[in-house]
Amino acid sequence: MKVFLVIILVLIIYIPVIMLISFVRALFCVRKGKTYAKEKFWDTFLSFFLELLNPMNWFL
Repeated sequence: MKVFLVIILVLIIYIPVIMLISFVRALFCVRKGKTYAKEKFWDTFLSFFLELLNPMNWFL
């Protein structure tokens, strides 16, 4: 049960952090265009989120 709570806690903390990082990167790219900023936001978010799903990162 404790492991499950740790996983939930990590998700609650990690997802807002990766959204914040993605948002900041999108703000830096907004001068190149709104669609370019949206693309960079999703590119960054998905990269970090897929790293979260990688089971090798859970144990290292």
